Amino acid sequence: MRLNCFDSAATAQMGIDSTLCCLVSGFSRYYPDIDDWFAAKVIPGMFNGTRRIIAKSDGESIHGLAILKKDLVEQKICTLWVHPSQRGFGLGQRLIDEATEWLGCKQPILSVPQEVNAHFNRLLTRNGFELRQRILNAYRPGTYEFVYNGELNKSDGFSVLQ
Repeated sequence: MRLNCFDSAATAQMGIDSTLCCLVSGFSRYYPDIDDWFAAKVIPGMFNGTRRIIAKSDGESIHGLAILKKDLVEQKICTLWVHPSQRGFGLGQRLIDEATEWLGCKQPILSVPQEVNAHFNRLLTRNGFELRQRILNAYRPGTYEFVYNGELNKSDGFSVLQ
């Protein structure tokens, strides 16, 4: 398995295939606008250097993924995911380590949907992440989004398209 970094549009076009797009689309159960966000923010952000994708794969399947945002206002792990069969082997830690290195920040913002928040507890605690905000209806009605190391800006509304 290898850790791939897509930090420019050129490497993204070579490496972002249907497998990665389908994986990201699968997160729509938590973030209904994620396909629009990926196309409107992530891909263009790789052109201007504000976005990066880290994907761990074996050449056929993606086993872990981090999508990062770094600009003058925010250093954020937008997406952090490890395939259930790969959990407990240090892949989440490797993704966080590489993410914080690229972001230049040991305490980046990270938000987690309520359904999976408990799965992140050990990893986030070990890395010093602090729960700062719990928002009802942030991305979906009747659900909470847990925000670590910062706050989501309410004046922008709560859209995954940030």
